Amino acid sequence: MAIKTLEMNLEALSLPEGWYQDTATGQWYYYDAEGNRYVYAAGSLYALALWEPAPKVVNIAHGDTLRMEVSFKYSGPAKTLKLRGEIGQREWGLYGRTDNWDCLRLQDTAAFTIGPDTYPATYRSGIGGIPRIEIPLLVKPNSGGYLDGGKHYSIYSKLIDGISFTEGVTGSYMQEDALFVVSAEPAFTDFKIDDYQKV
Repeated sequence: MAIKTLEMNLEALSLPEGWYQDTATGQWYYYDAEGNRYVYAAGSLYALALWEPAPKVVNIAHGDTLRMEVSFKYSGPAKTLKLRGEIGQREWGLYGRTDNWDCLRLQDTAAFTIGPDTYPATYRSGIGGIPRIEIPLLVKPNSGGYLDGGKHYSIYSKLIDGISFTEGVTGSYMQEDALFVVSAEPAFTDFKIDDYQKV
């Protein structure tokens, strides 16, 4: 078994609150004051996730552990919280892939305390008591398997326990196709001579 590591930076997206139109598709989107994105369709707003291409692809197999390294900045009083990591993929809708997240597996860390910090301090997992997110990887058809061999999966992480989620502030963007599940190695067995004769 091996531990595979991905690093994520939770930097803020700097778009002011308001309506935005995708010039390629004409689709309207709304960003709220917290940086959450919504799509306008059929007279309603639907919450969406922000997706970005993963900076690298990590090959994984059954029995490996995915370790996510994260960093964030914090200023304020002492606060106890946890980190959550998720593996999933984009949901499929009537017209193809959507921006919605389909979580297949999540893992929370143990609780930890940060602060008090008068000025923004940078915190990194694995340093100063901040735990790393480690997710055991189980591939079908193994018991408890939730991943399919030969497919790509996406990841994201966030702060939890009394923390509101804002992409790029208290959580990452969805890192699309960050993982590739390697199928089992080919195996040969039971080689024998079944018959022989003069021809």
